[in-house]
Amino acid sequence: MIRLQLLLVGVAAGGLLCWVSPLTGNEAHAVQNSVYGIQGIGFPGRPVSIRSRALGGGNAVFDPASALNPAAVAGYTRLIASTGLGTTFRNYTVGDTSVGGLRETRFPIGMVGTPIGGSPLRLAVSFVPYAERSFDVQTTSAAVIRGESLTVEDRIAAEGAVTDFRLAVALGAGSRLLVGGAVHLLAGSSRLRVRRDFSDPQYRSFVQQSDISFSGWGLSAGVVVSLVRGIQLGAALRSDGTLESNFPLSAPERVDLPWAAAAGLRIAPTPSVTWSTTAMWRAWSRATGGLLQGTRAFDTWEIGSGLELGGAGARILGLPLVWRTGVRYASLPFSARDEQPSELVLSGGPGLFLGGGRIALDLAVERASRSGGGAREEAWHVAAGLTVVP
Repeated sequence: MIRLQLLLVGVAAGGLLCWVSPLTGNEAHAVQNSVYGIQGIGFPGRPVSIRSRALGGGNAVFDPASALNPAAVAGYTRLIASTGLGTTFRNYTVGDTSVGGLRETRFPIGMVGTPIGGSPLRLAVSFVPYAERSFDVQTTSAAVIRGESLTVEDRIAAEGAVTDFRLAVALGAGSRLLVGGAVHLLAGSSRLRVRRDFSDPQYRSFVQQSDISFSGWGLSAGVVVSLVRGIQLGAALRSDGTLESNFPLSAPERVDLPWAAAAGLRIAPTPSVTWSTTAMWRAWSRATGGLLQGTRAFDTWEIGSGLELGGAGARILGLPLVWRTGVRYASLPFSARDEQPSELVLSGGPGLFLGGGRIALDLAVERASRSGGGAREEAWHVAAGLTVVP
């Protein structure tokens, strides 16, 4: 049954994106997560804070509230807790079919960081999305059964995600050098429901539901170097092992997860003006052997750059505000075609400091345009973050 479920998922995904030629032209609708999250292990999550989202991820390798570079955790000089909430509004077009009005809300990140006693060590625990796979897809096709031509309607729904839980430790090895390392635990689940209906009432509908659990782990390390006053370089490396999928009454399946490397530059010519950029490469092609036949996995590149105005006691319109804006380009890892999808994201939003700087409210608004692999997708993402110093 599990194998049939996975086959139907692959067929429906292929039909949706016009990726599997026998189903080209079928009707499909109701993707809840990105239309690009049906293939592979889902749509890759972003390990960044709400502030970093507003900056296009430009500061991600330097941001202690993001989960990209463990060395950045050295920036926690006091106990700090942060979290966020984000809602995505999206529509997509496949061939002549356009679907809109899709919405999804998630808690994209949570982080707690603190110094360890009176030592120079810093500790942080966090959770961020690693991959999201929530969709509800319906396809209609023709099938010949026992010599009779029938209309077959398949509906495949999945709801779940893989979450990256991180424990990071960092050390300020000197006034200009920060180093850190982290252990990552990957865990999650997905509820998969498959239904097949036939136009001939003599054939009974097929319905099957299964809960799938995921597990894996990874390691990361990073550095941040202050070259001169106002100029910093950062870098991080990460190695993930395999993602194990556990099905009821079936042997586990494994997918090799990517290695990753990130590097960034931050320049602050004045305390109230900061420009930063971060680039990252991930070897997603390692996953090819563990995916459904016909699914392509590509290595990905992404680069984000952002400008932050305000801070250090500066005020905008009389308020203790900062303004952030950014842009990000990324290639996407999974497709059933030879064409690799990609996305371009424009972002911006303010940050407001209250309580003498002990509370920070961040807002990020992102406009994403994705294309490739037989589809186009437009999305708005609105996220709010809260950071508290107890």
